[in-house]
Amino acid sequence: MRDEYLKGVLSSEKKNRDASEIAARDEFNKRHPPIKGLVVPHDLRKMDLPERPWRNNRGQWFDLGDYEVLNAHLAELKPGSQSVRHRHTTEAYLYIVKGSGYSLMNYDDDPVEVVEWSEGTLFAPPRWAWHQHFNLDESDTARYLAIQDTGLLRTMRLHNIERHSVQLTKEQGFELLRAAIDNGTVHGGHHGRADSVAEPVTDPDIS
Repeated sequence: MRDEYLKGVLSSEKKNRDASEIAARDEFNKRHPPIKGLVVPHDLRKMDLPERPWRNNRGQWFDLGDYEVLNAHLAELKPGSQSVRHRHTTEAYLYIVKGSGYSLMNYDDDPVEVVEWSEGTLFAPPRWAWHQHFNLDESDTARYLAIQDTGLLRTMRLHNIERHSVQLTKEQGFELLRAAIDNGTVHGGHHGRADSVAEPVTDPDIS
């Protein structure tokens, strides 16, 4: 991806600046430049990753093959923790490199959908849908590789990443996971880890 992309119009609008993560992402990539070349010279399951404090996880971006459309990053969820609830204008394929957990996603007031995942799972949050990732393993990290069309959206100046005003706790996320399993509406997974998580709270605020 080119280094001289302008910030997207959407993220630069005054009304969007407080919720947008674009500035935090760009500052992170200045301090921890994306890995370039034709191949990542590390094992994605084990390579060291710097902290991404605004997302409550660790991560590293990759800009391979001098591509101008596709961009990728590796993200790590800490043991028993969750990412920040957010959405983005890019499309994204998420491949689980390590660990097991689940993701919650929805459009505004639509019902929350649940995707269970483990190593080898590939899934995709719909474009501009809210989503949040939860690591079910209390003793180990989980990692996913996200491949996105970031360069295209930056060329069009339509790139934005927005943080949700309501962040779901581990207990609230678990209640939604449990309900989806009970209702037979969970996507993917074999429901092998849900029973080992602490009991959920009631009536989570997910607006």
